[in-house]
Amino acid sequence: MGKEGSAPTKRMVKNFFTLLFSGKISKAEESLRRIRRRYKLGEDDPYYKALYGIYYAYTTDDRDSFVYKLWDRYLNGEKKGSLKKHFKDVLQEAYNPPERFLKAWLDLIDLLDSLPKPHRIKK
Repeated sequence: MGKEGSAPTKRMVKNFFTLLFSGKISKAEESLRRIRRRYKLGEDDPYYKALYGIYYAYTTDDRDSFVYKLWDRYLNGEKKGSLKKHFKDVLQEAYNPPERFLKAWLDLIDLLDSLPKPHRIKK
C-alpha cells in the first residue's frame, strides 16, 4: 500500500495512461479509482486532480484541452524537454499550481514515448 498523499508509482500511472489512450475507458476509470484508493488521494489532491482532469478532457473529446495539444505537439516531433518547459511556463503564467499537480503532468510527458498513440487521435 502507498503512503497517504504519496504519488503513485510510475507503473500504476503508466497503466492508467495506457488504458486511457488505448480507448479502454472503463478500465482506465477503474485504474484511476484504484490509484486513488491505494494512495489515499482525496478529490482535492493535486496529483489526483491532474490525472482526473486528463481523463475527463480525453473522455469528453475536448480537442482544445492541454492533453490533446500535448499529444499533437509530441506527434509532430516536439521533444519532451521542450514540452516540459512549455507546460511549466504556461501553468506558471496562469497560476502557481501545486507541485503535485505539475508532477502528474510531467509524469505524463515522461511516459509519452512508451504510451500508445491515443485512439481518438488516430481518426
